[in-house]
Amino acid sequence: MILLYPFARKHRRIAYENISHAFPEYTESQKKELVWKSILHIGNLVAGTLFAPRLNQKWMDRYLVYDPKSLEIEKKTNEEGVGVVLISGHFGTWEILVQFMGVRMKGGGIYKKVRNPLVDKLIYKLRTKNGIKLVSTEESSQVTKMLKQGYWIGFGSDQNAGKVGIFVNFFNRPASTYQGPALMAYLTGAKMLLYSVLCGEKGKVIVRVKDLGFVDKKAFTDRETAIRHYTEVWTKALEEEVKLFPEQYFWVHRRWRTKPGDFPGQI
Repeated sequence: MILLYPFARKHRRIAYENISHAFPEYTESQKKELVWKSILHIGNLVAGTLFAPRLNQKWMDRYLVYDPKSLEIEKKTNEEGVGVVLISGHFGTWEILVQFMGVRMKGGGIYKKVRNPLVDKLIYKLRTKNGIKLVSTEESSQVTKMLKQGYWIGFGSDQNAGKVGIFVNFFNRPASTYQGPALMAYLTGAKMLLYSVLCGEKGKVIVRVKDLGFVDKKAFTDRETAIRHYTEVWTKALEEEVKLFPEQYFWVHRRWRTKPGDFPGQI
């Protein structure tokens, strides 16, 4: 990763710009240090992605570290047997989250098929090794059924949503954001949980869980207002987590590429 750093000029520039907006109070040296740490983290992420399919219950018992509150939220929600909209981001080591969802809960997820059928088959096989049930974006209608059946469906919805998103504030700027997590919670009555799965010391993986609750339909006059509110809720919760571990966020993504006014009628 160190050898590749000088050649990652474009991605360093994007990361620097994003970090400068997110942390305007940082000095120049602090911004550059965070860029460097975030690039190094991508190396850890790649290694974790390759290793993740090998994870088993024994490994999880040894290396997953929960704080008492997070563990209690997960345990209580499992006992309730409700469907869960599990929200995460491109933050920490998300491929490990995909694997332990198949072990620790009735896990499911959505994935986008890749054009090469052999690669697509390999990705599907690796991600489902520990029991998670995946549906492609072409079968997204299955998600509502799975949530009503008590599945925990993972959403990594923090990337630029382009013209299909709604604008909510994320690190001091309006960001086009996917409505999927809030919409699914609204339609199915599923609970919303935010998971942060982070690289810790000595190979440990830190798991932090925030209970964002259920959608309260009675508090809103229409569906659109409710979905916007809960999209703001989970986005703000993710921002708070990233502020605690900024070096583990995927700053090289052009999260704010779509701007208000780019597409007529978008709000």
